[in-house]
Amino acid sequence: MTSFSQPHPAQSPAELLAFANRVIAAQSFSTLIGAQFTDITPGGATLRVPLREDLRQHHGFAHGGLLSAMADISLTFIGALALGPNVLTSEFKINFVRPGVGEQLVSRASVVSSTRRQAVTRCDIFAVTGDDEKLVATALGTIVLADVPESAASGGEDRGR
Repeated sequence: MTSFSQPHPAQSPAELLAFANRVIAAQSFSTLIGAQFTDITPGGATLRVPLREDLRQHHGFAHGGLLSAMADISLTFIGALALGPNVLTSEFKINFVRPGVGEQLVSRASVVSSTRRQAVTRCDIFAVTGDDEKLVATALGTIVLADVPESAASGGEDRGR
């Protein structure tokens, strides 16, 4: 997860949302799929992705890789709010409930439990058409503090060395 600086707990909801979107804007894959956070609180994160034609599989449903990427982004970001900015996904499991068909996908993530070094997080992903939402996947993940140099965590020049 790329970060700029850890959000201060006293940040307003608008400041926290702007911070979250700066983080994913710095990740080329997140921008490739059109991911954007639309709501962030210390207890929850909502991520939206327009369900474009190029993000569908051969039957016209949301590709499982897209749903998995949304889960990873959502689970890790909410874990970072609990643990701090230097985190990685240790593991996650996703259950595909039904095919994703609609105009956009929405992921809602929360922290199930956290300690000083790891957070168990979950998210539900919905396909949205108009005002109608249908659950298409649910995921559970473990997010851990990473031993990465500060410059790598902040998107600095030492990344990948």
